[in-house]
Amino acid sequence: MIVRGGFVWVKDRILLLSAVFGLLSGIALLVVKMQAVFSYSPDISGSEASSIAAIQLLLDGQDIYTDPEKAPFRLTQYTPLYFTLVTFLLKLTGWASTDVHKIYVASRLLSNFFTLLTVSTAGYFIYRVTNKKVAALLTGLVLFHILSFWFLTTSRPDSLLVLLTTLFIISVYYALENSDQKLWFLAIFIGVSAFFVKQSGAILAISAGTYWLVKRDFVMFLKLTGFGLLAFALYLAILPINTIDLFFLNIVGGVANSTSWGWFYDWTLQHWLLQFAALIVLNALVSAYTLFHRPTGFHLFLAIASALFFLFATMTAFKIGAGVGYYQDYLIVAVIQLALFFSIPNDFSGLKTGFTKAGLALFLAFTFLHCTLYVFMKYRASAVYNFEKLYIDDRKVSEYLTQQAGLKPTEHVYICPSSENFQGSFLSLFLYKNNLIPFTDLVYLADQNGTFNYDEFRRMVDEREIRYVISPKGKAPANILGYNFANTLKYRTTMASFDIYEADRR
Repeated sequence: MIVRGGFVWVKDRILLLSAVFGLLSGIALLVVKMQAVFSYSPDISGSEASSIAAIQLLLDGQDIYTDPEKAPFRLTQYTPLYFTLVTFLLKLTGWASTDVHKIYVASRLLSNFFTLLTVSTAGYFIYRVTNKKVAALLTGLVLFHILSFWFLTTSRPDSLLVLLTTLFIISVYYALENSDQKLWFLAIFIGVSAFFVKQSGAILAISAGTYWLVKRDFVMFLKLTGFGLLAFALYLAILPINTIDLFFLNIVGGVANSTSWGWFYDWTLQHWLLQFAALIVLNALVSAYTLFHRPTGFHLFLAIASALFFLFATMTAFKIGAGVGYYQDYLIVAVIQLALFFSIPNDFSGLKTGFTKAGLALFLAFTFLHCTLYVFMKYRASAVYNFEKLYIDDRKVSEYLTQQAGLKPTEHVYICPSSENFQGSFLSLFLYKNNLIPFTDLVYLADQNGTFNYDEFRRMVDEREIRYVISPKGKAPANILGYNFANTLKYRTTMASFDIYEADRR
């Protein structure tokens, strides 16, 4: 009887037990993530340096959108709202643009704050709608674990984008629930704001417009479109975009990479997306049910939005350099849709048996465990590298060049790409004022695709206008464009793991 009573107790509380386990693993996950925040790792979330460099430039009062075909050959891929917010925070602290590690920490902390606010807001929304605490807790925990597993919401604009996506969905819910047109305008404003965090945020406003086109309310569609254009113009006026031409040249040209099935398979489908195939299948089934029965306006909106988000993310993820991050907005919509669908009465209420709940609880427990262990092992693997020494050595080289070798802020340095782990990453940021090509992978792809013309770089090599070239120790100087430095350089010295060459102007 005791054993049977124990089984009954567990069966009645199986989802709660899963949530408790998820909460404990979530706390462990947060501890791991916070340790990474203060680490000296130069990249814990993929292309983190691109965010840091943009923040440095804004902090120094410089333009982040410049002509990619003129020195410095710099591409800023993303729209500036996230960078602007981090810069504002840094100005309050009084930290300088050369305090590289402090900028890393500030950006990482703000990103983690946005992510925690996202999952908390989504969970609280589910509670307000369903009045079910366990469903609300599980919603937030699932989002937190998967977003952490995908790595791309730390020190990146994605962290603010997922927050705006959540607020957008909630504003649409209350707009439909209360038949309040004013909230639709709020939703569009959030959608436009999302675009100025990251270009992919445009799908938010597009989903709202598509909903009204499906409803055949063309007047409302035109109203929201007009308001969206006004909000867009407002952001163009107040954000640090330099000029409109250069702004669009960067945010369009900066992501105009080739597409590749192999890249999509390796970097998105195989390692990241298929592990959550059950979520995608359930979303598709619930959306199909919704589109057939159309129970409420909000459920219809979720079906439309999730389909658009998924299709947009999939098309974009084929781009070389892209990753699973484009699915983060889809994840938010899908999890909220499923949490609502299985928490309120519907035709499938009969499936909500003890057996089904036990299966769901077990699946969620394994998801929580898998995500937490993966993130822990990933960060642990990178801990073997002495990144703090790398940081100190790179800082010494930058100080040598600027304080002893006479490098002026207007002169250019080319840092040769290295196959070693993150060699030169910090040096590139310490010398952000002088760095001729900060993001060599972007320039390489832009050159290969013919997106931009880099004859100016070749002219600078020939005319010895690059003051210093820094190469990995023992390796001849080489550049990403494959242009021969030939006899334009002379060896100056070796410091740390670098050979330093100076323009031979004899």
